[in-house]
Formats: sequence, C-alpha cells, structure tokens
Amino acid sequence: MPSSAIKNFFKRETPEEQPTWLILLGIVSIAIYAFSRTGFMDAAEISSAIATLTGFWGLYKYGKLVNSHILFRFIWAALIFQFISWALSVYVTPEWARETPQLDKITRWFTFIPLAWWVAQRKNAIWLIWGSAALGILISPWVTGEGIPEIIRGLNGERVFFGLRQEQHTSLFFGIILIGLLCFARKILSINKWLTIPLVLTILYCLLVIYINSSRQAWLALLLTAFFMASYFTIKRFNRATGKQKIITVSLFIAGVLGLGGMVTSNDTMVNRVMQEKEALTAIATLDFDDVPYSSFGIRLHSWVAATDFIKEKPIFGWGSNGRTLVMRHTEWLPDWVQYGFGHLHNTYIEMLVNFGIVGLVFYLFMWVYMTKSLFKEIHRGTIERSIGYFYMSFLCFWSIMNCFEAYQNFWTGVFYFTVFMTGIQAKIWRAKYLI
Repeated sequence: MPSSAIKNFFKRETPEEQPTWLILLGIVSIAIYAFSRTGFMDAAEISSAIATLTGFWGLYKYGKLVNSHILFRFIWAALIFQFISWALSVYVTPEWARETPQLDKITRWFTFIPLAWWVAQRKNAIWLIWGSAALGILISPWVTGEGIPEIIRGLNGERVFFGLRQEQHTSLFFGIILIGLLCFARKILSINKWLTIPLVLTILYCLLVIYINSSRQAWLALLLTAFFMASYFTIKRFNRATGKQKIITVSLFIAGVLGLGGMVTSNDTMVNRVMQEKEALTAIATLDFDDVPYSSFGIRLHSWVAATDFIKEKPIFGWGSNGRTLVMRHTEWLPDWVQYGFGHLHNTYIEMLVNFGIVGLVFYLFMWVYMTKSLFKEIHRGTIERSIGYFYMSFLCFWSIMNCFEAYQNFWTGVFYFTVFMTGIQAKIWRAKYLI
C-alpha cells in the first residue's frame, strides 16, 4: 500500500464522513451483545469484540470532536495504580502477590467508551441497546432457567435465580429493569396508549421475580431508592405549591411512606426473611460483633471486620487484585468453611480498599462524580430530557446500596449492566454536547 494511501487511511475525519454501514455494524453488534450476554455467550463474545474494536477505530478516525481523551485518562490512571499496587505487593509481600499483574480488573469498566461512540451516532440507538439488554434478562427464566416450573417453585417459597449466577445477581438485573420501566413509563405510553397493558404486566413480572427471589438487599435498595426519589419529587412539588397544596403534598408523601411500610411489615414472607438475621442484627445493635453468628449477613460482617486489618496495613495502594481473596484465606480466626468457601468480601467499596487502597476507592467515586457532573450539566442546559436524569439518579441509588452487600462491580453481571448503562449515558452526553 503506497505511503499516501496509508496516510489517508489513518487521517482523522469528521463524524459526517463515517460510512453508514460501519455505524450500523457497531450499533447492531452492541444490541446483539446486550441481548445475548446472559444466555448466548458465544454470540455475545463475537459481537462485543466487533463493537469494541470498531468503536475504538471510530473514535480515532471520526471522533476527534468529542475530546474522548478525557475518558481515556481514566483508563491510563487505572492501569497505573493497578500496576503500582501489584508491584508493591511483589516487593513487600512476594509470597502473597500474583506472578503477573492483572490490569483488566478496573480497565474493563471502561468498555463503554468505544461502545458509546456508536450509540451516539443515532438518536434512538440508546433505546435499542437498553431495550435489548432488558429483553435478554426478561426472557432469562426460559433461556438460562427452567421456565414456569422454576417460577412455581419460587411462588412456593424456594429461592430461585434462573441461572443468573446467584439470587442477588438476578435481583440486580430485574431491579434495574423495574426502575427503568417506571422512569420511562410516560415516554413509553406517549408512543401508544395501548402499551399500558404490556407495560403494567412487565412491571408486575419484575416485582414478582424480585419478590420470589427473596433478596433482602434488593428489597432494601428498592425501598430506599423509592424513598429517595419520592422525597425529591415531594420537595420539588412542595417548593412550587402554595397554601393548601403544600399540606396536601406532604400528606400524600407521609401516607405513601406509611402505606408502603405497612405493606412490607404485614407481609409474612418478607418479615420472616428479614427475621432470619435477628440474632446478627441484635448483636450488631449492642456492638457485640464477636457474637454475630455466621449467617448470610454475619459472614459478610465478619469478612468486613477481617478486611480492616488488611486495609490498615496497606491503606494507600492496597494488596493488589487478589487482596479480597487474601483476606478470606489468611484471617486465622475465620472458620475454615468460611475461609475456603468464600473468595470475596461481598462489598465493592471494601474490596476496592483492600485491593487498591484509598487510591482505588477515590478513583471509583470520582468516576461517578465525573459522569454525574457531565450528565446534569447537559440536563440543566436542556439538551437531555429529565427522565434520563431521573433514571440515572435512581440507578445510582439502587446500584450504590446493592454494592454494599455484594461486589457486583467485580463480577461479570455487574460489569455487564454497568457497561450497558454507561454506554447509553455517555452516548447521550456526547450527542447533547457536540450535536452529533
């Protein structure tokens, strides 16, 4: 190939010069990945590779205007502090360090960057991608699970998860879909009023799965998210109201909270599930942590206590990517069946501190601060609809609480939905900011 041809091949161009077939290839590949990741892994691997590679090319060739290097700095920062963490572990505790650094633990979170480029090229692509991911999850009982028989077992009191790793991971998926349906209900119904029936049925379906799944953390996260969003809308309405309207607004809010609380406390299934941790909660309330039984929550609490010793010893850069496993394997006072039956700490924030220290946790939090600031800047400008902001804040609240009891960010389930979610958000930001 002549040098001039090579030069032209790598010459940067404008988004308008992108071939349509390349854009469609990228968008379709992402949609296939979003739909197939939970049940058709071979298709997901191929489509994600195509979407990622073409996305990086698209960003380089046609994406100069989006100033994507700001996001790529996150990747470079992640690579650097992960390597430093590993190098210090090799130097200080070589007997516990991995032979080679695993630099993908954090960097894989940013797969959304090249994917967002393709989604940003078409106005409605975000709904295709989010809808594909939701559909893949909604049909999972019949793809990775056992279908109706498993649902019936769930209704009879058995905890079910439809083959989506574990119960709490299933509740994460269906919880996010439920939040999305509620946030975008008005947009969905604006398309056609007849969509009311399938919308209501899908919402009830999600609620049913979350209920029979019996994941306490999901119940707690959804209740707190509902309270948070209801408080926001109540305050917003209260500030605009006058006279009796203020009283009505506050009264409706209080009635809603009391009504929801009454429904929860009068439900035997939910009460019995929570009361399984009665001994653990009683011991915690009296600050008697040593007497906390090794129940589901008790195991989590004891592992968090064990992690504090490791965090104190290496607070800045942590122990490396295997830090969470070191806590479980080398804390002598943990029972053997806990030491070797669990390899993680069931908490994203504590795992970040153990693995990568304060630097890692600050990095994680700053990533969310950056995305939040970028999104709401465009919402305040009026270039992104408010429903996206409502979904973002609801997602963030639900996600943050769920990650207190399971390290979703370090499992494929969490990384998958984080990637799909952030792909849509970043695509919206780019379209709004640069008028793509």
